[in-house]
Amino acid sequence: MLNIESKDILSFDLHGLEKLMVSFGYKAFHGQQVYAWIYRRGITDYDKMTDLQKDLRKKLFDNYPEMLPKIIKEVRGSGDQSTTKFLLEAEDKQRFEVVNIPTQDRNTLCVSCQVGCVYNCKFCATGSMGFKRNLTYEEIVGSYFAVQNRIKERITNIVFMGMGEPLINLKNVMQAWNIFTEPDGIGISRRKVTISTVGIPDQIRVLALEPYPPKLVFSICSPHEEIRRKLLLKAGKYSLEEIHKSLMYYSKKSRNRITIALLIAKGFNNTIEDAKALHSWIRNLPVKINILRYNETEDGLSRADENDVEKVANELHRLGRTVILRQSRGSDINAACGQLAAKY
Repeated sequence: MLNIESKDILSFDLHGLEKLMVSFGYKAFHGQQVYAWIYRRGITDYDKMTDLQKDLRKKLFDNYPEMLPKIIKEVRGSGDQSTTKFLLEAEDKQRFEVVNIPTQDRNTLCVSCQVGCVYNCKFCATGSMGFKRNLTYEEIVGSYFAVQNRIKERITNIVFMGMGEPLINLKNVMQAWNIFTEPDGIGISRRKVTISTVGIPDQIRVLALEPYPPKLVFSICSPHEEIRRKLLLKAGKYSLEEIHKSLMYYSKKSRNRITIALLIAKGFNNTIEDAKALHSWIRNLPVKINILRYNETEDGLSRADENDVEKVANELHRLGRTVILRQSRGSDINAACGQLAAKY
């Protein structure tokens, strides 16, 4: 983050901004001022950085004119007026989506880490786009600022559950994670920034060795190996046993409890037997289970009967598991889990 040849001001940490100011012929403390404006106050418009000299503000704009991805379209839910999906465009015209989900006690931003996705999972619309490229950490952080500047409420939580598989783009994801959680910068609690994965054992082990391993969600798809392999055309090559071992390693290294995300659709993960199979797979892994109702895309699956959803939740609870039945948000604007596809 010290490369003064970078074309993005968000590439620089505090020391990098100090070095940049010196290269411009100014004092290092001007870098501290720029850092405070961007990361503590959330100001990304140079003209509003009022304690900087006008000639310095002009120099910054001349060298780093585009700080954030552009918001191309904003779609607010009809049934759920608070959930909003944003279509963003990067400098190279590639487009990706993020979703803002306010509730009574938090304001969550669901960020993307790739344009499209490497894994063409059958129940996820993002995979149908194919894979375009990884997002840089500057673009991920820039998407946060783009949305935060548009809304009134402060973003309190971030989930890497948008477009793409975070563990395939782990370097950029963790650089963004560090910027989000830097106490002297944006300052979101480490406990409130979560990374989700479809399950890549080697990368889970790498993540466990981070100085501050983030909260992790594993989307299991199905506790039945043969079903999982059919639905996860690429990620299914990793066996559930391999993933279990890597998650156990992660939990011991990080001392974090892992969240297991279970998707329930009609005829899919909706029986007592499915609940028992999940319980059997988990064994002694320290987890809580988030049950997600399927959000329809174009893959032929349909939403489960609510009685089946509750039946599975009750059985897991009876077996001694901690279960959370998640309320789906944003499905009416294709902004819920598995629906992001940058269609506009």
